[in-house]
Amino acid sequence: MNNKIILISIIIISSLAKNKPMVFASITVLIISFLFKDYNLRLDKNIFLNGGMTLLMIWLLMPLVETRYELSFLDIKDYVNIKGIISLLSGFFVVIIAAKGLKLANSNPFILAGVLTGSIIGVTFFGGIPVGILTGSGIAYLIIKILERL
Repeated sequence: MNNKIILISIIIISSLAKNKPMVFASITVLIISFLFKDYNLRLDKNIFLNGGMTLLMIWLLMPLVETRYELSFLDIKDYVNIKGIISLLSGFFVVIIAAKGLKLANSNPFILAGVLTGSIIGVTFFGGIPVGILTGSGIAYLIIKILERL
């Protein structure tokens, strides 16, 4: 029951923050929790992760078919400068720490709850964009590993 209260709270806060993806996701999870009680225990969360990643990849690849960007993707000069190199390294770094964060979040649900709460607060009160839960988990992973070594 506490989980449903938390979901309803997330729906209310996300509605006030006009965070439509979080509202939709929370309502969907709430509905699933009522309709498929036994199925929830066996539900593979990776189905949703893979679906979300697929939609995100489609969004990321859309500039390839937009004519205004056609030549810049082929121009090596765009990649061999400080901005291009930093962008390449940032993209590489983010996906690596997101993978570490996913493992951490799957093994420690409280980590995911903390990152999710931080994301909601960031979107609601500071104008953030709700796309970084995996990255947030990855950053949490890095900070935890650094603190464990101190």
